[in-house]
Amino acid sequence: MRKRTLLILVGIILFAVFLRVYKLGKYPIGFLWDEASLGYNAYSILKTGRDEYGKFLPTVFKSFGDYKPGLYVYLIVPSIAIFGLNEFSVRLPSAFFGTLTVLTLYFLIKEGFDYESTRIEKRINADSFALIASLLLAISPWHVNFSRGAWEVNIMTFELVFGFYLLLRFINSRKLYQLYLAVFVFLLTQISYQSAKFLTPCLLLAFVYFFRTSLKDISRKLKISSATIFLLGFILFSLFTLLGGKSGRIKAMSLFSYPRSASESEMIQAQDNHNGFAWEVFHSRSIFFTRSILGRYFNHFSGKFLFFEGDWSNPRNGVVYQGVLYYVDAIFLLLGLGYLFGKKRNSLDNLMLFWLLLAPLPAALTRDSISSVRSFTMVTPLIYMIALGVCFLLSLLDYRRSFLRYFTYCLLTTVYCLLLIRFLDLYFVHNPIFTAKDRLYGYREVVDSIKPMIESESNVIITTKYGQPYIFYLFYSKFDPAKYQKMAFLEENPYGDVGEVEKMGKIEFRKIYWPDDRAFKNSLFVGDEFDLPLQDIVGQENIAFLKEINYPNGRTAFRIVETR
Repeated sequence: MRKRTLLILVGIILFAVFLRVYKLGKYPIGFLWDEASLGYNAYSILKTGRDEYGKFLPTVFKSFGDYKPGLYVYLIVPSIAIFGLNEFSVRLPSAFFGTLTVLTLYFLIKEGFDYESTRIEKRINADSFALIASLLLAISPWHVNFSRGAWEVNIMTFELVFGFYLLLRFINSRKLYQLYLAVFVFLLTQISYQSAKFLTPCLLLAFVYFFRTSLKDISRKLKISSATIFLLGFILFSLFTLLGGKSGRIKAMSLFSYPRSASESEMIQAQDNHNGFAWEVFHSRSIFFTRSILGRYFNHFSGKFLFFEGDWSNPRNGVVYQGVLYYVDAIFLLLGLGYLFGKKRNSLDNLMLFWLLLAPLPAALTRDSISSVRSFTMVTPLIYMIALGVCFLLSLLDYRRSFLRYFTYCLLTTVYCLLLIRFLDLYFVHNPIFTAKDRLYGYREVVDSIKPMIESESNVIITTKYGQPYIFYLFYSKFDPAKYQKMAFLEENPYGDVGEVEKMGKIEFRKIYWPDDRAFKNSLFVGDEFDLPLQDIVGQENIAFLKEINYPNGRTAFRIVETR
C-alpha cells in the first residue's frame, strides 16, 4: 500500500471512529429495552457466568420471551468489565465493529477488483474505488445510526464483509488458514443475528457460483472438507439456537401470522357473488400473501425509504427527515447500476448485485411494511454501487479540462460535507426531540429517583405502558444478578409475542388505575400523565407529587407520586 493511500485510509478510519463514538452514551437518546437486556445479561455473565434466568453460558438468551443469538452479549462483557454497566459499554461493540466494517470494505474491494473487466482507468484505480467506498460507508447515515446502537445485525454485517474478504484472500494467496478462518467467521453469523440462517448460506452459494472460475484449480478434497465443516457447524449452531429458544416471537413477527380477516374475505366474496373461480384466481390466500411480500420487498427500494424518510414504520430505527442514504446518492446509485449493466461485470460485481436483491427478503417476510433493521445488510452493496457511480463519473473527467475536473471534485466534496452536516444536525439536535418517546427516554431518571426510596415504601408500582420496565430497573440499579436469578419469572404471552415480568420483590410492573390505586397507603407510583393526572394529586391529602420527568420537547414522560 502506498504511503498516500495509507494516510487517507487512516484518516477515513479515524473519522469513522469519531462519528460512531462521539457522545455514544448519550446519543441516540434514550435506551431501548433490547439494549438494556443485552447489557444486563452481559453484566450477569460477568458476575455469575449465567444469564438473568440462571442459565450457564447460553448461546441463546431469553429476552422477554424472545430468544436472541448470544454473540453480542459476550462482546459486551469486556466492555462492561472496563467501563462499567452503562449505555456506552453496551453500544461500544457495535461502534467498534461498525468502524472495522469501514476498514474491511476497503480490503474486500481491493481483493476483488478485476482490472480486466472494468473501464475505470488511470486516476480511478482499485485504491481509489476502495477508498471512496470506505469513505461513503464511514459517513453513511444508515451505517452511522446502526453503529451507534446495540444492533446485533451490525455485527453480522461486519462478519459477512470480513468473511468474503478472507475468501478472496484465500483465492489470491492459497493460504489455508484464511479459508478456515472464513468458515469460522461465517459460522459466527449464526449466533449473531437470526436472519443469518437464511442470508449466510444463500450468499455463500452465490459466492461459489460467481467465483467458480477462480475456484476451479482448488482441490476437490479441500472444497469438500471446508464445505463439510461449514455444514456441520451450521447444523450444530442452528440446533443450539433452536433448542435454546422458542419460536413464539418468530411466529408473532411473521407476515403469515396475519392473514386477511374473515370479515374482509366475506365482503370480497359477496362482491363477486361468491364466485369461487374469481376468488381463487384474484383473491385467494396465496395471492394475498404474495402481494404483501412483494409490497414489503419493493418498499426497500423506494425513494421514500432510501432517500427521504427511512424506516417510516418505526421511528426509533431511523433519523427524522432523513433517508437511509443521502439525496445525492440517488444520482451515483443510478450511475453505478448503469455502469454495471453496461460492462462485463466481474465476480464481485455480481455478488454485490445478488446481495442487494437478497438483503430485503428477511424484512419482506415480517409483519412490518418496512424495516431498516432486517434489511440493514443492504448497506454494503448499496455503498459499493454508489462508490462505483462516483468512480465512473470521475473517470469520465480524466479526459476533460483540469478546471472541470477540480470543480467537480470540489462540488462533490462540498455537497457531501453539507449533507453530512445536515445529518449530524438532525441526529444530535432534532432527532432527540422527535423520537425520545419512541426510544423510551426517562427510565434512567426514574430509577435514579426511586432507588433511594424503595426500602421505605410498602409497595412500588411502575407502569408497563412503555413496555418491559423491569429490565431498566435491573440495568440502572445494577441489581445483583445472583439475587435476581432466584426470583426471575416471566409471564409468557399466550399469543406468542413477548411476555412481561410482573413482580420483583415489592416492585410491581403493571398498569396503573389511579381511582383504585390511590387507596394504597405508603406506596410509590411511577406512571405517565394519564396514569397519574395532576388534578387528582396536587392538593390531595396524603398524596405527594414527588417529581416529573420530561422529554426534551417538554412533554411529560413520567410522574413519580407517593401515597402516605
